This record gives sequence, C-alpha cells and structure tokens, in this order.
Amino acid sequence: GWPFFLPVWQIGSFGALNRFESILPNRQALCDIALAGPIAGGALSLILLLVGLELSDPSSAFAIPAEFFQGSILVGTLAKLVLGQALLQATVNIHPLVAVGWLGLVINAINLMPAGQLDGGRIVQAVYGRKIARRATIATIIVLGFAALTTPLALYWAFALLFLQRDLERPSLEELTEPDDARAALVLLALFLMVATLLPLTPCLLYTSDAADE
Repeated sequence: GWPFFLPVWQIGSFGALNRFESILPNRQALCDIALAGPIAGGALSLILLLVGLELSDPSSAFAIPAEFFQGSILVGTLAKLVLGQALLQATVNIHPLVAVGWLGLVINAINLMPAGQLDGGRIVQAVYGRKIARRATIATIIVLGFAALTTPLALYWAFALLFLQRDLERPSLEELTEPDDARAALVLLALFLMVATLLPLTPCLLYTSDAADE
C-alpha cells in the first residue's frame, strides 16, 4: 500500500508505515519483505557513516561534542576505531556524511524494533510465530515507556506503536512452515544491530577517557 509518513519537526519525517493490501503466501515471504528494506537502508547508512568517519579531520565543517558518540554502541565503536584519539577532545570535527549515515542507522534501528507491524515485528512474527511476536510487542512498548523518562523520542515511538502499529501482521495463507535457518540467522543479526545502534556506549568511552587522563 501507499506509505504513511511519520512526521517529526526536526527532520520532517521519521520513516513511513506500509501496510500489505493482500495476504502473503507464507511466513518466508513475510520475512523476505520485512528484511529487504532494513538491509538496503542499513547497508547504505553504514557505508555513508564509515566514509564520513574516514573523511573527518580537524578541518571538517561540523563540530560536535565527543560525548555524542557515547549514544550508540555501534557508532561509538566504529568512531573509536577510525577517529582514535580525536574522541578524547571535548569536540570532534566530523564530515557531514557521518551525521547522514548515523541518522539512517537510527531510523533503520527504530524500524527494526520487534513490535507490531514495524519490520522488526514482522520478522519476529515470521521466524518465531505470532505468540512470541505479541509478547515482544508488549515488551517493546513497556521498554519505550521507561526510556521516555530520559528521552522524548522514546515517548513519541511508544505512542506511535500503541495507537498505530501495535497489531500484528495478518496471518499468511500458509502459517505452518517456518523460514529456513539462513533467514533466522539474518533476523538475529538484524536485531543485534538494532540493539547495538540504540544502546549507549558510555562505560567504554568513559574508561578510555579516564585512562588517557591518568
């Protein structure tokens, strides 16, 4: 169906919701369709992030506080590997592609949350079944509710899921056959990268900074 764009005032839109207009033939088709977008978007965003980190130097146009890189395990680890000692400064000069790639990874990670009719919810439903997908949806909304105490973005997505996306995808025509092991492995990798993108890296970076100061 036609995409329904989720508006946010900072960047205009935080992705889109898509609904299937027909019933899918099986759970494997659901898995393939739900994985296709995040794989394409995530790969492109990761490439842009890495290119931006490689192009970053003291003469780069944008300067951000180094603590920003503590907000993501994935981005913070990659930044430590590429930028090294530059992260020990109060501010870090970065190439604009870093921000573009980082934002793309965050949008993909949010879309991969295992809830409702988000792509993450669909792949969980495809691989683990509707019962597990329903429990994962409830757990995700609860986690977002607690996270909303520290960030308004979590509150936004908690309400978006609760009122727009909490229902599971309709059952396929053939529900008995599960996706193969290769697809199940891709789903686990996608969920791992989602967690690595959204969880902070604060302890590692603080340890690095403290060691450097000593």
